[in-house]
Amino acid sequence: MEYSYDLKGNDLYIGENQIHAYSLEENEIGNCTRCDSILMSLSYHKAGERTIVVTKCISCGAFSANIYDSEWNWVDEVQVSLLPVPIPISNQRIDDWKGLESIPMKKLEAVFSRGEIEALFARARDETPIRQYLYRARKKYKLFEEIFDLELAL
Repeated sequence: MEYSYDLKGNDLYIGENQIHAYSLEENEIGNCTRCDSILMSLSYHKAGERTIVVTKCISCGAFSANIYDSEWNWVDEVQVSLLPVPIPISNQRIDDWKGLESIPMKKLEAVFSRGEIEALFARARDETPIRQYLYRARKKYKLFEEIFDLELAL
């Protein structure tokens, strides 16, 4: 079954079934299976007897759904894909500080880590960014463009 998530409406889709969030509380949920960093909850959803918590890794930015039974025993974790979110920005190519600043921070945080965002802003202001973070951010440009239909050219 495919799991997808709408960042704008905080809705979880399991196949074609849409499940609205009953809570948007942010909690540490556990550790990322990819990088062992902290997972933060984005939203909570009820699916029959199970509770599904959509999470985002604070380090690598991976999205997942953690599934719990009715007694909050962990059952499974599945990867979550993001649905495209339209952003009303007149210029679809972001190549300067003003353009980067016009993107809501929540959208940037959906794809990039805090260090990567700081590196992007430093680069946009013609300051020297931390090279490692800028490199990691640039590897995620394509994903950002697929999700938000905005091309980053920093």
